[in-house]
Amino acid sequence: MISSWGLKGLSPPIRLPWVNRRRLLATLATLPATSSLAAGAGRDLDNPYAEVDWAAWECLHSMSHQHQGQTDASRDGFMVMGYGHFAFSNYYPSAPTYPLPHDYAAKHPQLIAAPNAEHHSYTDTGLHANALGSLLATGYGSSVSAKECATSPIMHRFEGLNLFDAQSPWLGVYRLDVRLAAKAGQPTASLTIEGANECDFRNRFANKGPVRDRSLPPGNHNLYLRITAASMDTKLVFDADTVSVTQYRLMQGTHRPWRDVFREAFEKLQHPDGGGMTLNHPTGKLADYLPMLDFDPRVLGIEVWNQLTSGFGSSRGFYDHSGEPSLHFYQIWDDILRTGRRCWGFFVKDHNTYGRGRNVLLVPKLDALTATEREAAALRAYRRGTFFGSVASLAASETGEVIAPYDRSSFRFSRIIVKDDALHISVSGNDPKRPNVQIRFITDQGIASIVDAAEAAFPLKRDANGRLEAAFVRVEAFAYPQTHQRGQPLTAEMLRGMHVHDISQIHDQKALRGPAFASTDPALRTPIPIVDMIFSQPLRRV
Repeated sequence: MISSWGLKGLSPPIRLPWVNRRRLLATLATLPATSSLAAGAGRDLDNPYAEVDWAAWECLHSMSHQHQGQTDASRDGFMVMGYGHFAFSNYYPSAPTYPLPHDYAAKHPQLIAAPNAEHHSYTDTGLHANALGSLLATGYGSSVSAKECATSPIMHRFEGLNLFDAQSPWLGVYRLDVRLAAKAGQPTASLTIEGANECDFRNRFANKGPVRDRSLPPGNHNLYLRITAASMDTKLVFDADTVSVTQYRLMQGTHRPWRDVFREAFEKLQHPDGGGMTLNHPTGKLADYLPMLDFDPRVLGIEVWNQLTSGFGSSRGFYDHSGEPSLHFYQIWDDILRTGRRCWGFFVKDHNTYGRGRNVLLVPKLDALTATEREAAALRAYRRGTFFGSVASLAASETGEVIAPYDRSSFRFSRIIVKDDALHISVSGNDPKRPNVQIRFITDQGIASIVDAAEAAFPLKRDANGRLEAAFVRVEAFAYPQTHQRGQPLTAEMLRGMHVHDISQIHDQKALRGPAFASTDPALRTPIPIVDMIFSQPLRRV
């Protein structure tokens, strides 16, 4: 399990290979004029946990990017996993799954819900972003049933559509998705559309004319369409013996610049001091996200762990782990923090219901609050960064089946305080199966200190002018067992030689196919992880 490129020393400071001088200088060149490098700045530390009453506040398990939650059975599953805050983020259409159904809410009065939706298909970026706490709804979605797709020709009418209008073109543009799989030979299908013309999405929806007897080979086909009638009739002709139709749907996204959508989302926040936008599965480059983070303080941060996108992140997209270890999101988080910007880190499962990744909000005692006050407290924690990320072990049977409560864990930060120019950390709640604990302090120079204990302190050093030396400090903690791989020793020294990607894959057994196998690539789901990992938000020099 020890990475060949991992950490070999035991004494701080420990610097990772990817933090080199050229990269650091290039990153610092992107600093805004108001950054912490400005003259006279840098003496204070912005601590998102400063107001937390560690003796009294409680942990609330939450989701910032989680699909599902539209049936009682789905909601029951998340309750079993320990979620107390439901903020489902479905799309097609991108409309809040909110409020909870009246009967369900009455049956579970302790549950907190908040509006959220995943907004996509911007005209100026490929980004997906969630609007935590916002009532903004965008888009449309309608899929043809598998039964209807089994017989040729498919004659389907999509209804309730908006006509294309040059004054608000985003409302009248839709995307038809057709996926064809060849059974034999090199077949083709033929598509005809009435009530819409094809358009150029990247060229202001320029009209490309009608779709008549369009030949479609096997593969994925996405046609952007300008709607010319209240309903659109489609006809897909194919030979069912040689080709199968595995997807046939009409969808719509925002179809507007991201700044316009973000502004509208902010206008529709339920609570003005809570919630905001999260930048999902950031597979792009650093320069893609800095303008968004600078746009408005309610752009909260990026996903650091997304179970659907290779965990800590691949720059090559979903399930791609060909360039292991996958650390793109993790690395770009620290790259952003080096610029002096505030950027919260989010930890999510995305579509993978039975995977790992959640945000644990630190909130005042909820019993004394009304339902509205509880919702506001949860969204306020997201806005202020008063939460930490959890990437926990998975519960499993002896035969290798992942079982309930899946990734539920009580391992937590029990103290993050700044006192006498030192950052004091304590953790608690680790399962007896994972008695060993390691705490790491991460700064702009990489891993600065590793402590094998449940309590640790990190000195906040200053230069001769009283300026803090570190641009940021964040904390990682791991709870782990004595052994792995069916009885092989797992020691503190071994863990010191591993990066977070390696640690996230430490396991004792391989999984059987079951609910944990949401991936088309079993290699990403096969090891059943046995280490609990938690990640603080950054404390930032200002």
